[in-house]
Amino acid sequence: MLPGRADPTWRIRRRATFGTLGYCALVIAVVMWRWEDTRLAETLVLGAFGLAAAALGAYTGAAAYQDVRSPYGSAGRPVPYADGHLPMEDDHV
Repeated sequence: MLPGRADPTWRIRRRATFGTLGYCALVIAVVMWRWEDTRLAETLVLGAFGLAAAALGAYTGAAAYQDVRSPYGSAGRPVPYADGHLPMEDDHV
């Protein structure tokens, strides 16, 4: 992966997340404009908000996990001491 370029899997994740959020917005808009005030409408809107919250939580959680677990930080350069070896005096030449 080149520095400054998004991992191809993140493009797929972004599309899935934005598609899910768009679907949730569509469900909420349809219920607001076309549906009468019923328990079913309330359940649909609560479900849409729950799905949107879950999608955002999974997306940001996966991003944070990848930033922490990646040997190359979010800037694309090696993280110091990522190999677990601390520099010692005799390491310098």
